[in-house]
Amino acid sequence: MSHVAAFDSVVDELPADWSFCEAYVALDDPANLNEARVALARANARPLYGPGDHDFSITIANTQGRGARVGVVRSALQLLDDLGITGRTWAGQATILTRPAPAHRFGP
Repeated sequence: MSHVAAFDSVVDELPADWSFCEAYVALDDPANLNEARVALARANARPLYGPGDHDFSITIANTQGRGARVGVVRSALQLLDDLGITGRTWAGQATILTRPAPAHRFGP
């Protein structure tokens, strides 16, 4: 399964009011790590240093907050598919109903 197809299935399974989601990417061949870092840089993917079940972690924001938008992550994963970098993409924890703090009304 391609990275984009796996990511689309992850996004389709999220509830309508999701705020943040973690996505993980694991590569089949560690020799492709440098090319994958460049391809995933636009989505602000964080590489994992040390042993683990994934190579990159990506925070995705639905409408607001700190994280890459869905279209940006999809385009970064499309670059991996275009480069022929195979691997696995899956979802982590999703957060729903997180809203920004209200504006500060008190002060000088």
